[in-house]
Amino acid sequence: MTFAIRLVTANDIELLQEISIETFRDTYTAFNTEADMQLHVEQKFNMQRLLQEVQTSGDRFFIAEKADEPAGYIKLRTSEKPESLDGLKHMELERIYARKMFQGQGLGKILIDKALSFAKESGCEVLWLGVWKQNEKALQFYKRNGFEIFGEQIFTLGSDDQVDWLMKKELL
Repeated sequence: MTFAIRLVTANDIELLQEISIETFRDTYTAFNTEADMQLHVEQKFNMQRLLQEVQTSGDRFFIAEKADEPAGYIKLRTSEKPESLDGLKHMELERIYARKMFQGQGLGKILIDKALSFAKESGCEVLWLGVWKQNEKALQFYKRNGFEIFGEQIFTLGSDDQVDWLMKKELL
């Protein structure tokens, strides 16, 4: 059975919150303090904030499901842009989250392909993202999918400033 992808709606907020917290904690708990993890989860994945993001013009969430089981999601947005992309129509892949039980089944590739196709359909010239410099698995995944490093930015997790690589893929 393959993954089905659909647009997230306001009715999916509890599910979105569950996947967000689960996947974020699975990926980053070992590298951060519990206080920073808790602060990040409370700030970024509370119901009110997620609902606001789902309802924001320019933000799109797509959820992947397999046999009606939620497997992961992507969040795309057009509101942020690094200065080095000035003059280019862009879209950011802000989140790509896959639940552990579905990793290794091609879900990441399906989600990245959805992000690329949606950005192209939206008339974008470039899809970009930020990825923690220490997340070697993610860095290699993005490189395999044609993304290249073009800069860096600070990502604050709780009270800890961390450095992300900025990566992009041209869509022309």
